[in-house]
Amino acid sequence: MKPVCFRTKINRKLLDKKKIFAAAILSISISFTVFFFSPIEVFLGNQKEFLINFEQAAIPLLIVSLVCSAAVLTILILLYKICEKAFEIALRLVLGILLAFYMQSLFFNGKMSSQNEIISYPDDLKTNIINFIVYYFILFVPLIIYAAAHKKSDIKWLNKGNKLIVPYAASLIFLMQLCGTSVTVLNTDLNKNENTYSSYFSYEPAMSLSTEENIVVFLFDRLDSLWMDEVIERYPEVKDELEGFTFYQNNVSHNTNTFPSVSQMLTGVYYKGENWVDYLDTAWKSGTIPHELKKNGYNVNLFIDKTTEFNNYKQLEGICDNIEYCQRSDYSFNYIGKNGIIPTMTRFSFSRTLPYIFKESMTKDIAPGFSNEFISYLPEINEKLAPVAIESKSDIKFNNYIKTYGLKSDSGNKTFTFIHLNGAHGQNESVSALYNDPESQGFDRISTARGVYEIIFEYLRQMKKLGVYDNSTIIIVGDHGRVASGLDNGMNELNFAITTGLLIKPAQSGLEPLKIDSKSELSNDFFMASIFEYAGIGHSAYGYSYNDIINGNLHPDRYQQTFQYVEAGEIIYKTLYKITGDARDFDNWEAQAEHE
Repeated sequence: MKPVCFRTKINRKLLDKKKIFAAAILSISISFTVFFFSPIEVFLGNQKEFLINFEQAAIPLLIVSLVCSAAVLTILILLYKICEKAFEIALRLVLGILLAFYMQSLFFNGKMSSQNEIISYPDDLKTNIINFIVYYFILFVPLIIYAAAHKKSDIKWLNKGNKLIVPYAASLIFLMQLCGTSVTVLNTDLNKNENTYSSYFSYEPAMSLSTEENIVVFLFDRLDSLWMDEVIERYPEVKDELEGFTFYQNNVSHNTNTFPSVSQMLTGVYYKGENWVDYLDTAWKSGTIPHELKKNGYNVNLFIDKTTEFNNYKQLEGICDNIEYCQRSDYSFNYIGKNGIIPTMTRFSFSRTLPYIFKESMTKDIAPGFSNEFISYLPEINEKLAPVAIESKSDIKFNNYIKTYGLKSDSGNKTFTFIHLNGAHGQNESVSALYNDPESQGFDRISTARGVYEIIFEYLRQMKKLGVYDNSTIIIVGDHGRVASGLDNGMNELNFAITTGLLIKPAQSGLEPLKIDSKSELSNDFFMASIFEYAGIGHSAYGYSYNDIINGNLHPDRYQQTFQYVEAGEIIYKTLYKITGDARDFDNWEAQAEHE
């Protein structure tokens, strides 16, 4: 006896055109949803976090979408030939997945926060459970309609709906996404944040220091002043390594995030809530520290983050001496390899289309420098190329380079070098291991900070060996302190005072162990004027310098503004605090204004 689903050879040749059309539309719609529309929306909303340009993302994703459409359609046709009932069930199951994907990405993701970690979602249990239930109800709706239509075959509207739901719903979802993505592309300046992967910061020229004068700044990410206290307490040898330095405990940052802290320090332009990309473009057109130092005969070397601190290398042309260029033959695009364009973009797609409970598994190991993996450079280029994103890997690569190739003292000009280290931004085992701690019982944020100091100490030791340590001004400064606990919960209050580490070794300061200053009321707002003063450039037009306050026993008003990330990489200005006296005492913080 033949199986129920068996078809004769004659019947196998007779394909129902309407059903195959429905299968084709469905195959196209779900393939483009997963491999094109959804990942392209992620790309367009987060351009600044991608090393590649729009076409490098769109073209391979389009090809994969077409190939996947053909593959899904082929599978459905084969299933149709084998068993028509299984084909009908498969159609509705695939449609249900498409509906769930589309509804999740369109209605249930809320305001997807975008930052260095790309996307974050709700994590409370109640929201996750509700979302999970709604998601799978939507997924099974087409199958429920199919079963109901077979059980109630005499209900005309139900049978008609069962027949039309696949082609009509699939077509509608495809057209809506096509229109939505097209409008987004047309309204997005794809050249505003041009990703020039043929340009890069090179370690090589930055290793050359001057025997006359150097200003070296280590931007130690998230160097909370209280954490610095812990570093000194746990690792007392740090005080001996930091010869000639003074640790200013009463220093604050103007902002609570890397953006816009570092760009403000380097450009002097305050962030007022404008579009992220527009702000950086405007800021780097001003009379920045690199601009003024170049005019005064300095070589300028920068190692900063191409996400939070500048948009593209063109903004730095003419003011940065360690930008180098490579030819098209020097690099290739990683499309399908490990952490390549297509695998990573597909993971972003599923982070949008899956229920909340599964999203973290899609993106939890995607680091800020994920798009570094999209480009493969020749070994000789990659050796001296500084990663575009500041993270633990970039700290280790910088450390390896200075240990392998070392510093030199052959610069014909005075130098200014600004080195952004990932620092205490997170705890990292590999960075912690840079310092061999015989009493180590694991790693944490403080041991990570100690590992970062080992990178700095290697640099300082080489400066001493070259004889350029004494004639150099060296600054170790945080862009901000720890994350405010109130902001973690979307609140406006800080809950505790946040101070930001600042250590300064002026030129000709001697070699005494680290000193502590808890009184001087300093701020990162005084960074620009201070750099100009150390460089012998008039600074009065830029406000107070550190020395003005320290030597003059001044008590200036200081400010810190808190931020919270919202959608599409933008942040909103939350609260401005005025600080008087000891910044470590939250009673000295007064909220000035709130904005939504």
